[in-house]
This record gives sequence, structure tokens and C-alpha cells, in this order.
Amino acid sequence: MKKLLLTAAFALSLCFAANAQEEVIDNNPAEVTDSKALSLDELKAQRAALVALSKSEDFLEKIAKADKLKAPNEVGIAGLDALASMASKLLEQMKTTRGSIPQFYASITGQTMDGSPAGTVTPVQPDQLIALSKMFVTMGVDLVKSSKDLITMPGEIKSAGVMKAMKALKSMAYIKNAFVALKQEISFNAKMTQNLIATNKAMNGDKSK
Repeated sequence: MKKLLLTAAFALSLCFAANAQEEVIDNNPAEVTDSKALSLDELKAQRAALVALSKSEDFLEKIAKADKLKAPNEVGIAGLDALASMASKLLEQMKTTRGSIPQFYASITGQTMDGSPAGTVTPVQPDQLIALSKMFVTMGVDLVKSSKDLITMPGEIKSAGVMKAMKALKSMAYIKNAFVALKQEISFNAKMTQNLIATNKAMNGDKSK
């Protein structure tokens, strides 16, 4: 019976790992590679596309699913527990900074992300945007490393014993779902932050002419 349970647990862990391998995050989702300087109109169009993305059904579903995730208890498998802890840390960090983008968006554009007049806003400083951008890059680095580490987990699970292997399945599912949502949200936030940095520079440049 124990052998059967272990076999089933390992088979499921392999399934999760296979899915993780297919979705392995090779590149930092916070890295914005397009260095072309855009005009204010082009930046506005880019923001509109990003806002539309953030309102899409797929985007919202992944975020909602991630927000409902409950961190699993430690299972006694060091590597897996470390990954679950990292996933929890990144999810919490994302939640606590989620209000920053709408705030900075309104401050720079004078509008909410829904297109309404922003009303009274707190001026944003360039260094605040740069600090936010760097934070997303760091989160992306952690996500890439953790994503690659997840692929090695089936070996640790197999050698951990039946009871730990069964408990590990919950952690594997938690980590995978967290990473999918984090990749999406980090990418969006990084692109929008870079856009706001460029918009702020372009507007200040226009004013100085």
C-alpha cells in the first residue's frame, strides 16, 4: 500500500514538474528589452494596451486565483519548503505594492486607469518610479531562479518517503499556481512602470522646450 501511495505521489509530482518545465521562466519578466524612445502618443497607446491587458479575463482570473491561494504547511522537504516560502513572499510583496501602479499612473497622466479625471493626486518623484522598477526586476530574478529550482523537486520528493511525498503535492500545486500569476503580474507592472518613467521624462522634456 505504501509503495502504491508513493508511486501515485511521485507520478503526480512528475506531472506538476512537467507542467512547470513547460512553463519554466527562462527570462526575467521584469526586463523590458525595447529601448526605443517613444513619443507621448506612442506611450499613451502603449499604456492603453497594457490597461486592456490588465482587464482581460485571463489576467484577472490568474490574479484572483493567486489571491485565494493559502500557503501550505511545511512538509519537511527542504527545497520544496524553501520554494513555497519564496512563492508566499513574492505573492505578499505583490499584494502590498499593487496600489502603486494606479497611484503613479494617476499622478503622471492626470487620469485613473479607467480613463476618468484623477482629481487630487500626490506628485510622484522619478526616484520613486525607479525604485519600483528595480523592485520588480529583483522579484523577477527570484522568480526565474525559483522556477528552475522547481524542476528538480521530483527527485527530492521521491526520496522523502510516502507521507512527505503525499503532502508535497499540495505545495507543488501552490507553487506552480503562484508562479504563473507572478510572471504575469510582474511583467505587466514592469512594463507599465517603464512606460510611466518614459512618459514622465517626455512630458518634462516637452515642458522644458
